[in-house]
Amino acid sequence: ITAHFDHLGVRDGQIFNGADDNASGVAAMLAVAARLSANPPEHSMVLAALDAEESGLNGSQAFLKDPPVARDAIVMNVNLDMVARDAKDVLFASGTSHYPFLKAYLKDVARPPVVLRYGHDRPNVKGEADWTRDSDQYPFHQAGIPFVYFGVEDDEEHHRATDDAGTVTKAFFIGAANTILAAIRAFDANLEAIGARR
Repeated sequence: ITAHFDHLGVRDGQIFNGADDNASGVAAMLAVAARLSANPPEHSMVLAALDAEESGLNGSQAFLKDPPVARDAIVMNVNLDMVARDAKDVLFASGTSHYPFLKAYLKDVARPPVVLRYGHDRPNVKGEADWTRDSDQYPFHQAGIPFVYFGVEDDEEHHRATDDAGTVTKAFFIGAANTILAAIRAFDANLEAIGARR
């Protein structure tokens, strides 16, 4: 389970806090960690807060270059990047076009008010950005490790100094974190089947 903790820093005297991109992913990961600690999963999980995503996915590349466990023991990656704000309460689970067998485990995981959608993982689809290379799941994908990337579409606050905590939609963020937790529980319950499909 990965989420990058870096953002753009200070530019022209303005502080870019990155509340959605990506303090939200790290906060959701920490909330998931607390739940997993209280009710442990069936399988071991590595939760990694990664640096230098914004400068070229350097943290995830370094993680895979020297992983804390054997690389072939990594069955899949769940990446969290921008999960705190969407005007229509839409959270995307990207990656199922590359790994269609993962979609079955996401069928019933959406928690209110979240509307879970799929996509942003199909190259050359008109009108739809392909996020496959856009966040820390990409080095895992390059290594042949299946992924699901949870995130929202860019909005007017993306990569602006106005991406602050006050712009987070609390109900959506809570729903997104609970959706992600439910997805991780579903993946955990079916990890042998997932591993067999790699």
